[in-house]
Amino acid sequence: MSSFWQHLLMNKIKKNSQDKINGKLVKYRQGDCLSINCKDGKHLGVLISEKFNKFYDLTLIEFYNDHKPTLANFINGKFFGTRFGSWKDLTYAVDKRMIKCKYIDASTEVEKVGNINLNPSVIKASYSYFDTLEQLREYYLEEIPIRIEKSKNAEKFPDLAFVSKHLVDVKHIIE
Repeated sequence: MSSFWQHLLMNKIKKNSQDKINGKLVKYRQGDCLSINCKDGKHLGVLISEKFNKFYDLTLIEFYNDHKPTLANFINGKFFGTRFGSWKDLTYAVDKRMIKCKYIDASTEVEKVGNINLNPSVIKASYSYFDTLEQLREYYLEEIPIRIEKSKNAEKFPDLAFVSKHLVDVKHIIE
């Protein structure tokens, strides 16, 4: 087989294998913007930053409201992440909360509201595993005041603003 066909076949296999678990297609893809109904009258905004093995890597955006997020809320919003490097060469990283694909795919509380093209070089700042959407909501409620405060401090003291829990503009991770 020529190297052209081998290259084409490998790219096709890699692309398809990312969207499957045990031969079955998963429901969501990288860059999908999700609304999660928290059953308390509120909705969370969550971005699929990646799929890793049997897990979706979920990155929270700053959105917990009494209506579903729109695609504009994602594009113009802020995500849970960090930045590092220097002001001349900043790198942005997303925080990932991993939940099994099978659980998310079967959940009636999850709805796709759109998709954004993520920069292929998006990297992971931190991650942890959750079993339920309720754990994700609890994490959001616990973490959001910390991230708001650290983001305010980063604006006041830019030289000390690196490698911390921030709210970062989504525009930094989209193509």
